[in-house]
Amino acid sequence: MKRLLAPIFIAIACSFNALATPPDSVMAPVFIILGQSNADGSAMFDPDEDARLRQWYTSPANTGDMKIWYRSTKVFNQPVNALGEAARWVVDGDTTDMQPGWMNLWYRNENLSGRTAMNMIHGYGTYSTGTGTDCAQGRRGIEGQFGMKFRQAFPDDDLYIIKLGVSGSFISSWAHPDDNTNWDYFYRHIYRPAIEDLLAKGKRPYLAGIWWMQGCADMYNTKTYYYTLLQNLIMKCRTELGFPMGRFYIGHIVKPGESELYPHGSMSFSQDLRDAQDSVAATTPHVDIIDTKDCELQYEPYFSGYVHFSHKGVNAIADTLVAKITADPRWEPFSTPGQWVNHNGQIIFSPEIGSPEISYTSTPDGSAIEATLSYPGWSERISHHITGLEPKLPRPE
Repeated sequence: MKRLLAPIFIAIACSFNALATPPDSVMAPVFIILGQSNADGSAMFDPDEDARLRQWYTSPANTGDMKIWYRSTKVFNQPVNALGEAARWVVDGDTTDMQPGWMNLWYRNENLSGRTAMNMIHGYGTYSTGTGTDCAQGRRGIEGQFGMKFRQAFPDDDLYIIKLGVSGSFISSWAHPDDNTNWDYFYRHIYRPAIEDLLAKGKRPYLAGIWWMQGCADMYNTKTYYYTLLQNLIMKCRTELGFPMGRFYIGHIVKPGESELYPHGSMSFSQDLRDAQDSVAATTPHVDIIDTKDCELQYEPYFSGYVHFSHKGVNAIADTLVAKITADPRWEPFSTPGQWVNHNGQIIFSPEIGSPEISYTSTPDGSAIEATLSYPGWSERISHHITGLEPKLPRPE
């Protein structure tokens, strides 16, 4: 299926970015997954679903052009913090089974074979293996089904998934200035290395979407609190990741009474949180709600009820997400995030991601300056109207 690449004009901090459509060989479709356990993938594997996905992934239809960034990680529980939350943070894994980098996308973790779904599963770590479900290899997320459906919809495109699901994490660990730990880890150790690797290879990332599935940990927080932090998170994604109008998908937690299959809904449902999510989607451009009420849940004795989606449930979510992407495949091109600074009396652009070669031209009256950022295979132009208020030093690393 042919994508529609909408030309865009970006105006941020007195700057604009002139974008040109690159050849298909330069395009790198990117899909980002963030959140807690239902984003990571806590579905206990279903042998029939595994067999179906394995048949496709081992067939000629899978040409090996779909990748996912891997880093050995685990979840580490924290004491109660200043926000009154027993935070759960992602940290480096105890075992480095494979070095960080792109692996072939697979329907489960088989890291030592160079293929993975980047499932972490609580404190077990991405490197945990075994025959049961108390390990990363025994759980499933949306990635396997998503990759298969994406390839069927876009047979000529690569796919690069960048994922960090932190089981039990509060939204504060992603978007609150008093915590923000999981966001910092994601940005510094997952996202930036992955994107910089693509840039160095002459690829220009195009964002197919960001999937946010989180909220169970925040079920007792207020609508205003969650609304504010979710808006903060979307803003961080759009200003720091390089996709100022990137499509953002929010997954609903199943509400009591809305599902015929699960009349009691999820044990972690909160009406305040649902109202906050819906309000953000209603007031923020390019934010969509993903309705999950018809997606299968799994009963877990530990919770004495339903909290996580089953293997069939996560696969149904993947179907919905690919259908959304297919219906509106105007993916946004990467635009180098950074800031204009005064460096030794000269106004320059300081990138926060990537290491482009930069050349400058200015208007005859010196009121504006344009930077051409050149990467292998493509370039972009960023213009800036000089204000005299530019900071004198780049932001620290």
